[in-house]
Amino acid sequence: MKKLIFKIINFTIKITDNKKSLNFLAIFSFLESIIIPIPPDIFLIPITLTKRYKWFFLGIFTTIFSILGGILGYIIGMFFWDIAGMKIVSFYDAHHHIDYIKSLFNKYGWAVILIAGFSPVPYKIFTLSSGMLGYNFIVFLFCSLISRGLRFVSLTFLINKYGERSLKLAEKHFLKFTFTISFIVIIVVLLIFNL
Repeated sequence: MKKLIFKIINFTIKITDNKKSLNFLAIFSFLESIIIPIPPDIFLIPITLTKRYKWFFLGIFTTIFSILGGILGYIIGMFFWDIAGMKIVSFYDAHHHIDYIKSLFNKYGWAVILIAGFSPVPYKIFTLSSGMLGYNFIVFLFCSLISRGLRFVSLTFLINKYGERSLKLAEKHFLKFTFTISFIVIIVVLLIFNL
């Protein structure tokens, strides 16, 4: 999987000068929040490398389209669970995760969305589940905005600051970095809100 991701990154580097690269990033960020299994980071990284001066814009841009996709995922979960939600869950063979996610929502509530939006855990599972469980939409939206914004803006900041080295570091330490940052976010949430 790691090799596939970095092949896609290298392909994306080749097309980043194309004016349609932002359209591609928008569509991919939107769909990743609903069904696509690959995070938008692999497109955001090379686009940011070629447009470092737009790092903040690219982070916000990706956040907005990811959240818009999350809203559609929430709507699918709330109103179309039987028609579409279950098919997406079946596609990922994730039926066994539904009860676990319900228990997480019951125990930790909004912190689950905050952590899911930042961590390597597929965000789409939590967008669909939030809707299916009828979780408060405003809280869902607020937590998604904070977590996705933090994730994508911090990523583009690091790319702007470290340039090509950030790609080499990501390739070498991708999972370690993602899990470490996610762990820090979890600890901070737990400490701040005494969960």
